[in-house]
Amino acid sequence: MFNNTFIQDLINYRNNSKLVTVISFISCGLCLLSAITIPNGLTKVSVTVLGLLTSFIGIVVSRLDNNLNVRLEDLQLTSRATSKEMLAGYFKDNSIEVTVPVLPIQETDVITDIVGYWKSQEKHLALVGGTGDGKSHTVKLFINALQGEYSITAYDVDFAKDDYPDCVDIKYTYEDIEDAFTNDMEELENRIGERRELGKKYVPDKKFIVGEEMPALAEECDSLGAWMRKLSKRGRKVGLFIGAIAQNDTAENFALKGDASILKANFCLLYLGNKAKVRAKQLRNDALLEWLNGASKGRGLIDDKPVIIPASHLLNPSNALPIADIKDNTETPGSIARSGAEGEEVDFIPPPNADYNDEMKLTMARILKQEGYSKTKIISLLWQVTGGAKFTEISKLLD
Repeated sequence: MFNNTFIQDLINYRNNSKLVTVISFISCGLCLLSAITIPNGLTKVSVTVLGLLTSFIGIVVSRLDNNLNVRLEDLQLTSRATSKEMLAGYFKDNSIEVTVPVLPIQETDVITDIVGYWKSQEKHLALVGGTGDGKSHTVKLFINALQGEYSITAYDVDFAKDDYPDCVDIKYTYEDIEDAFTNDMEELENRIGERRELGKKYVPDKKFIVGEEMPALAEECDSLGAWMRKLSKRGRKVGLFIGAIAQNDTAENFALKGDASILKANFCLLYLGNKAKVRAKQLRNDALLEWLNGASKGRGLIDDKPVIIPASHLLNPSNALPIADIKDNTETPGSIARSGAEGEEVDFIPPPNADYNDEMKLTMARILKQEGYSKTKIISLLWQVTGGAKFTEISKLLD
């Protein structure tokens, strides 16, 4: 970088050159004036030559002034560039780290009704979890909450007895699943045609299709990729919803290789267990990671938001509510179930850490009613209400 004094000298020289130019022109003018007005003075020839010489000097000095201006601008640009290089070198290896305090996840930030949230988004479901992270439990939770409102089909080659309730139509051979994919795509086109004809009057019968272990299905079923693309893009408007399950969240694991945008745009991504923690690390969200580590089970992420997974899904006797044995409900004279008489009530203890929404409570209420519990006892156990307007409202709902 050039010295400031040197640059200042150049500026002074430029200013002086301007002064010399002005003086030269004034001198020339005086000589011409004296030659004209003073007869006995310098001869006209001498004065003329002097004037021409002075004018020449002025022209030369003027050119010098212009050259100096150009040179000075170059020097200023060079000086700026050199200064920038020096500053860049100074800050190059000096980064500033700012530590932002981690704000803990608030209770209001946590989604407690996972099925209700999914339904509100009107998207498909992509469930990601490793071995032991609770994928099967969560699927059963969705099936229990959706049965009655949705017809449910499961494509599961590892299906075993009692894995699903009776309401689920199960396909467990690759041949049957391949045929089912074709039938689903035909049904999609038929529903689209019906919607096109009926317009706003079209109200589809909702269907929830569970695809267990999508990578395994992709290896054996050639039409899975087409099935995923067609139903994920067009199925929602006609009531066809996918519940796809895999151990990783890559598009390839969901038979959408090259179409990761479909997975992000059309699916609610639900991460369970360790996969949720890995996702929180990818997001660099220490608050989410701390919240997930706060419990060994029952927590996950859906659309990168914290979510509670209820402890009970109420599907079959092996995982239903721990209700004490009452009397046999077979149809015998005077039986509790058929006569409508109230039997002996026993204490009901909900599962630990249970978090039930109203829909699940109603399901539990039906079970308890079939077992002979009185309406008052049911409301007290499930809603913790013993009287007042709330009791009356729930009582009417149960009736």
